[in-house]
This record gives sequence, structure tokens and C-alpha cells, in this order.
Amino acid sequence: PTYSQSSSATHLQKIESRLDEEIGQLLIDIKRVGTNPGEPNVAFGELFEDDDVQNYYEALVGTLKSAKRRGVVTFKGQMLLKGMHDNVLIE
Repeated sequence: PTYSQSSSATHLQKIESRLDEEIGQLLIDIKRVGTNPGEPNVAFGELFEDDDVQNYYEALVGTLKSAKRRGVVTFKGQMLLKGMHDNVLIE
């Protein structure tokens, strides 16, 4: 039991570390992709369609939800869906 608890804790730490990394990168990408250079906001559709964003994130929507829960970003609604929420502003 001790071994599995230890490896579970290590696995959770890796996931948490990756999420922290993705949220940090998300803030950079929001500023980079947004239509107002240097402004910390972007439409979801613009962010979703960006090639670098598509290649970096394992699950962009999941990262956005986690960032919102942590108070790092704001957007209307609980979940963003491509097409339906393309114009929702992420700040």
C-alpha cells in the first residue's frame, strides 16, 4: 500500500506541475493571439485556431476551466465549445 500511495502522489504532482506550466503558457498565448496586442484578452475561437496553441495543449478547454477555477482567467459560462463559443472573450 505504501508504494502505490507514493507513486500516486508522484503521479498527481506531475499532473499538477504540467497544469501549472500550461496555465502559465496560457497567459502568454492569450496576450500573443489576442487582436489587441499586449491586451490580456482573446476570443476563444482565435485562441483555439492558433497553430501553436493546438500543438501545445493536451486539452485547451480543460486548461481554461482549471485556470478559471484558480481565478487566473475569466470568461462567460462554464465550458467553451468550438463554433458555439468562438466569440466568447477570455480575459
